[in-house]
Amino acid sequence: MSRQARIDSPNGPQSPDDCATSSTCSHGHGRAGLISAERRQWVKGLAVTPLLAGPCALAYAEAPQAPSGPGRAAAAMAQDFAHLADGLAAVARIEHFTITPADLPWQQTLGELAAGQQVSFFLDGVWWFSKEHGRWLEPGFVFFARVAGATDRSAIHNCMQNTGTLTADRRGSLQIARSVGEFAGPGGELWVPVEHYLAGQGQVDGVAVVWNGDAEQGLLALSARGDVDGRVRAELQRMRLARLMPTGWSNFFAFGDGSIFTQAGTRHIDCETHKNVGILQYPLADQPLKPGLMLDWRWVVDRLPSALPEDQLLNHDYLSIAVEFDDGQDITYMWSASLPVGKVFRCPIPGWDAVETHVVQRSGAAELGTELDERRDLFDDYQRIIGGKATRVVRVWLIANSLFMRQHGRCAYRRIAIGQAGRQQQVL
Repeated sequence: MSRQARIDSPNGPQSPDDCATSSTCSHGHGRAGLISAERRQWVKGLAVTPLLAGPCALAYAEAPQAPSGPGRAAAAMAQDFAHLADGLAAVARIEHFTITPADLPWQQTLGELAAGQQVSFFLDGVWWFSKEHGRWLEPGFVFFARVAGATDRSAIHNCMQNTGTLTADRRGSLQIARSVGEFAGPGGELWVPVEHYLAGQGQVDGVAVVWNGDAEQGLLALSARGDVDGRVRAELQRMRLARLMPTGWSNFFAFGDGSIFTQAGTRHIDCETHKNVGILQYPLADQPLKPGLMLDWRWVVDRLPSALPEDQLLNHDYLSIAVEFDDGQDITYMWSASLPVGKVFRCPIPGWDAVETHVVQRSGAAELGTELDERRDLFDDYQRIIGGKATRVVRVWLIANSLFMRQHGRCAYRRIAIGQAGRQQQVL
């Protein structure tokens, strides 16, 4: 593909050179909010038009079974936790809450936390991505919390799973919200218009248990007395898995730790995704975008999370490794179920289409379960596919998504390195 090669975009094929004159340029925007201010009106149109523009009919036919009825009401869950915790000194207080589409971000508060104090969340409900087609999200994916102090506030905390524990990094008010990719950055500000945010469908019911002392010890004390629908056990298990977070990596701000990626040795990261999503990021030493800059990795992909073409929105579940450039763009190298090797397409998710380009590195099931060595020339790929003004590669990402089809994906990474010949930075 030449420098003039055209890539798929939401408004049809677009060349990198179109950026100079196009009002819908999809190149060179900052990472923090996924899109720039001048693109908001255009993205608003994408987001409120059916998020389904384009997915194939087969995806609808194979949509997962939707929830048949309401989950546990927040008040009822709170009563069960209160009964279990009666007289237990480890529990400071128990709060319950319900988040509906009418609730604007951060307007609900659950009392004050001291610096260092911990709170565990237990969530129920469902949030619809496309109710018409039976596509929904777990409450843990859409639920966020933060601590607002007198003059500042913490970064947002996403449970990702349907239980989670937050440690207050300052004294302040515990605030809660929900988001399906509508936050611009770690502060929790909206990038979408308020009317789009209020158009969501669903409900999140939850209980917050505020602890005196260590949360894990409090959960163990609760567990000794019983459980509430297995939620206490689930949070203890999540805490154990969280300790296996790969060294040196961090989660992308919009997603919490779903225990998708776990350290399995000095040069071994396991990845397992099921109805969730995760992006791990690794910061790089100085890696100038110059000829000869190579990305090398070794992986074993055992199971793909989608059997359908991943360039359609409702099928967009995949496993990949990516690099982020200093202009906010990223290229992600994926294993596709059926798209041809070498296919290049922009991410079909509104907002992400402004910054992310997919390249099919492997395709099909023939090589599943086989350890494979891969190599990409990042300078050449950037020039051919993006053609922007980046000067450096700033991060390596690992991506796993199974939100849309709610199926199971599994792989492992056993080596990752980036750099010029003889001067590579060992990432894994």
